[in-house]
Amino acid sequence: MPDAASIALIDRPLDLRGPGAAVRFANRLLLAPMEGVTERCFRDLVIALGGVGGACTEFVRISSSPIPARVIRRHLGDAQPVPIAVQLMAPDAEHLVTTIAAAEAAGAAWIDLNFGCPAPVVFDKCAGSALLRTPDRVAAIVRAAVAATRLPVSAKVRAGIDSPDRVAEIVLAAADAGAAMVTLHARLRVQTYAMPATWRWIAEARAALTRGGHAIPLVGNGGVEAAGDAARLMRESGCDAVMIGRAALADPWIFRAAMGGPQADAGEARAFACGYIDALAAEYGERTALARGKQLARWYRAGGLFAGREDERARVLRLDSVGAVRAWFADAAPLTGS
Repeated sequence: MPDAASIALIDRPLDLRGPGAAVRFANRLLLAPMEGVTERCFRDLVIALGGVGGACTEFVRISSSPIPARVIRRHLGDAQPVPIAVQLMAPDAEHLVTTIAAAEAAGAAWIDLNFGCPAPVVFDKCAGSALLRTPDRVAAIVRAAVAATRLPVSAKVRAGIDSPDRVAEIVLAAADAGAAMVTLHARLRVQTYAMPATWRWIAEARAALTRGGHAIPLVGNGGVEAAGDAARLMRESGCDAVMIGRAALADPWIFRAAMGGPQADAGEARAFACGYIDALAAEYGERTALARGKQLARWYRAGGLFAGREDERARVLRLDSVGAVRAWFADAAPLTGS
């Protein structure tokens, strides 16, 4: 469990200020946007566990036309007790202004812009992390977004494509264009999630923002695997908050634990998994529920259900029906003494 000083570092409000509106996070922990993960079923269940200060939708991609408010409302889902941003990803400012107006009308707390997605299908379309090659285009998109809304606009970036040499230029491009907050994922586009994050790059971004006269929040992302890592990242990098992504899929209670709450027991872990699968089936159908139920099983370490039982994890991943996956979770129990 994190010590009292670590909890105190995290358990403080953080304000995000836009041209005509402000957002307050109750603490310094944010749930990251993750395609295929942080849709509203998963996001709402994680928020209900406690400890999340704010969250983003999975990215909404703008390509050939603006995204209507009804689509954005589906991404946002029901009102939550924490601020929820709509994350938008676009190769340029075309259709961005109209989409931001729709997001504001749909109830987004703030607008987050994606400049970090490494997926080839995105990169090859000159969106997401591809824009890191041209910080001036990052600035143009941020500037257009800021001019289009009263809401705060933030930017989520990676440290670079194949080198971190321009990390300061990238974060300053976003800040100089009016971003109210910058999140830096401390990996390069060419690095896989299995490779370690480099928190030093977050510290370099913090120094660059300070030299540039920007007092906006810097959020660190990447390499947080356990509850105690969040405060350690803040101390080592000087960032103002921490965004947690894949570790939340492995352990949805990581936010609660980082705030000093208990780790999940086996009963909680079973209930979350079954509730998640049920929500997915009701919302998207059994095919999606099966795929994402297995995705949860691949990463899940909560409650010790898979501790010392990698053979069981492999067996779950071979199951061919959502009912069988749910039944496994409903009956799962840790090994004695684990």
